[in-house]
Amino acid sequence: MGLRFVLAAAAPLVLAGCGNATNQRLPLACPKPGILAEGADLTRYRPGQVRDLTTLEWDARLAGVGGGCNPGSKNRSIDVQLSARFTVERGVRAEGRSVDLPWFVAVVDNTTEQVLSRKSFVDTVSFAPNEVRTTAESEPVKLSLPVGENRRGTDYRIYISFELTPEDLALNRRRGPR
Repeated sequence: MGLRFVLAAAAPLVLAGCGNATNQRLPLACPKPGILAEGADLTRYRPGQVRDLTTLEWDARLAGVGGGCNPGSKNRSIDVQLSARFTVERGVRAEGRSVDLPWFVAVVDNTTEQVLSRKSFVDTVSFAPNEVRTTAESEPVKLSLPVGENRRGTDYRIYISFELTPEDLALNRRRGPR
């Protein structure tokens, strides 16, 4: 009997700690960013017919994406912050000590695959003297994704990719994933 009394008396205290659900922060479902496979590489050669190691200026790869998210204003949005990581190698025909890398972030509806927004960026990656390979990270990109009764964070997908010309895309498709 003593144990039942303690359990019965403790139940209201436990429930009182729950509070009003509208004032509590719920776990946040952050959309996971990914790299488009066909847009993960960007290679530049000297103009001309031959495209091989003897005419290579530089070869860049999207090496990863990092970041996170937080609830937005009045829990009506998810504020996402992400950064792209690059690996770049200088070729034998490289000029200068820096490379401009054009890339973009696209937010896609997870159900319809429709592109909801797209932002383009250019990051400059510099090489130290006698350096042929380097890594760099972009400045943080901030996105605000609306959420509410009809939309959750998992309803979005976020992709990053290099800005490719049709020739760049054809090259990436020919050589396949690396």
